[in-house]
Amino acid sequence: MSRIVWKKAKRPLSSEASKPHVYDLYDNFDFRIPRTIALPLLDEEIVVLPEPRTFRALNRCGLLLTAVGLQSRDALAVFLAEDPLSVGLYCAMQDGPDDFNTAKQMAYSTQEEFARRYKFLRSSKFFLRESGSIQSSVLGMFLGIMGPLYGFTHSRWACLQALEQAEFDLQSGVVQAALVGASFSLEDPLLSMRTRRNIPESSDLCEGAAVMVLAANGLYTNWRNVIPVDEQRFYGTAHDLVLLAAENEEDGEDHDRFPVSRGDEESHGHLAETVVNAVSGK
Repeated sequence: MSRIVWKKAKRPLSSEASKPHVYDLYDNFDFRIPRTIALPLLDEEIVVLPEPRTFRALNRCGLLLTAVGLQSRDALAVFLAEDPLSVGLYCAMQDGPDDFNTAKQMAYSTQEEFARRYKFLRSSKFFLRESGSIQSSVLGMFLGIMGPLYGFTHSRWACLQALEQAEFDLQSGVVQAALVGASFSLEDPLLSMRTRRNIPESSDLCEGAAVMVLAANGLYTNWRNVIPVDEQRFYGTAHDLVLLAAENEEDGEDHDRFPVSRGDEESHGHLAETVVNAVSGK
C-alpha cells in the first residue's frame, strides 16, 4: 500500500459529551441539531496563521484544515525541496455556509431600504469563505505546494474519492507525495442538519479535521477495505480520513487556543499574494 509518511487528526476528546447545537438564524425561530460535539474553540483560537489577513477568507472548516495541515511541514519538506510541483493536494470539504447573519438582518427590510441595507451588510469578499476550493488553496499556498489541487465535495464519500485519486496519481508518477486533507464543522446549519438526518440516531455528530501525507512504494492501496468503522461518532464529510488519521491514537489532542493576531509576520512570498490581495480588496 502507499506509505503513510505522516498523519494527524483534530477531533473532540472522548470525554466530551454531546449536546444540541443551537443556531441563531431568525427571530423567534428555534433551530437546533441534537447530539453534536463541537471543538471547544472559537474561530479566532483555532490556529496561528502565517499570514493573518487570510483569516477573512477562511471559514471554520478552512481554519481547522489549516490548523492540522500546517503541522505537516516537516513531513513534506524533503519532497518540496526536491520539486514543489511533485506534491499534490487532495481535499475533501464541502462549500462554506451562506451568509445567514446578513439574511437575518435583511429579513424585515422594506422594498425601499433593501438595496441600501444589502450593500451595507454584505461584503463582496464573503464569497471566499463560501468556496471550498479557496480553503484548501490557502493551505497549499502556506505549505508551498505547487502540484495538482483536487477538491471533493460528496457529503459522504469525499474522503474516499480524495484517497483514491491520490493513490492513482502516486502510482502513475504524477506526484511523488500527496497531502490528503478533510475537514467538517457545525458552522453550516443546513449541511449539519442533512448530515445529522443521514446517520444513526445513536451517533454523535462531531467536528473534526485530518491530514495524511502519502508517498508511493510500488504497491496499490485499496482504501475501501482499510477505513476503520466508528458507530458512536460521525465526523461529517471528514469522517473516513479522521478515523484513518486517528487510528491507534488513544484520544483527541488538547485544544490550545491561539489568537490569530499573533500570526507570524514572516513573508511567504508571492504564493499567498492572490488570496491576501483579494481579502484586502486590491
